[in-house]
Order: sequence, then structure tokens, then C-alpha cells
Amino acid sequence: MQLDLLTKPSGRTAIVTASGFTLDLANPDATGLPVADVARALSYQPRWCGATKSFYSVAEHSVMVSRLVPEEFAYDALWHDCIEFVTGDWPSPLKIFLGRNEINAKLEPIEAALGRRFGFRSHLPEVKQADLVAMATELRDLLPPAWMDWGHLPPPHPAKIWPVGPERAYALFLERHEELK
Repeated sequence: MQLDLLTKPSGRTAIVTASGFTLDLANPDATGLPVADVARALSYQPRWCGATKSFYSVAEHSVMVSRLVPEEFAYDALWHDCIEFVTGDWPSPLKIFLGRNEINAKLEPIEAALGRRFGFRSHLPEVKQADLVAMATELRDLLPPAWMDWGHLPPPHPAKIWPVGPERAYALFLERHEELK
């Protein structure tokens, strides 16, 4: 429960989560933010701007990445895209077009607040590598063929992705969180 009842954050810079928690993006403090709120938002955020053949969420992607890394990085991998509970899944080309460094600078305090709340480490090379494997696997299994150069990606994981939908992805994220915390 948030304690500062005398100061209301602006509706222009704060978001309300599924439980009613208020996260002020201008002064981020995630203390007390329920994991279920993050899981709910991520489970309804589509990967790839919704271009997948079947709905596939950031939550499902996060669980996959957490299974592709060595166990000591699994918790960090589960949380690697948690900022997207606020932003949605911005495709990398959009970030590059808008200025990745400027976007990251604005989002860093929010991600740091989430890191303090949930205790994960950000930007680990092992997690980034697994994220790229997941991306290659998603391209193979979930997206239509496209005439694009994906040469920066490693080979996909051998197992095929079978999307489970938002409610199951929500449950999978929470189960994986409980398993790893």
C-alpha cells in the first residue's frame, strides 16, 4: 500500500496498475507494486507489434528467455523486459528511429525502481544472448516470412513456440516468478 496520501501524482505522469497501485513515472517508486500487476500487463502486451500469427505476449517471451539462460540468470531474464509493463513492447526499429539512448535515459529511473522492488539485475550479456535466441525462435515460429536481413541473430532454439494466450501467459509468469524468487 502506498503511504503518501497527501500528495497526488499527476494523471499526466502517473499510471494506475491492475490493483490500483499508482506509479509516478516522474518520481518512480515501485515499493509495494504487486508482481501480479506487472505479470498482468506483460501478459496482455503483444510482441512484434501484434504481427504474430497468434497472440504472443511479452510475459510468455520473458518466461521463455528465463528458461534459455543458465539458472543463475533465470530470475534476471524473467524480468528483462519488465519496463514494457509501462511502455508496451516498442520494436527495436522504432527505438532506433526515435533515439534509443534518449529513450533509455528516460526509462532508466523507472527500470531502476522496478529493479529495487523485485531484485533483478539489468542488462546482463547472458540475458541479452538468450533474448536474441528467443527473437530468432519467434521469427521462425510466429511471424510471416519477411525480406529482411536478420544476420545479427543467433540460430533459433530447436523447440517450437506454441502461444498460450494472455491468461495462461499471466499464470506462467507468476509460476516462474514463484519458482525463481
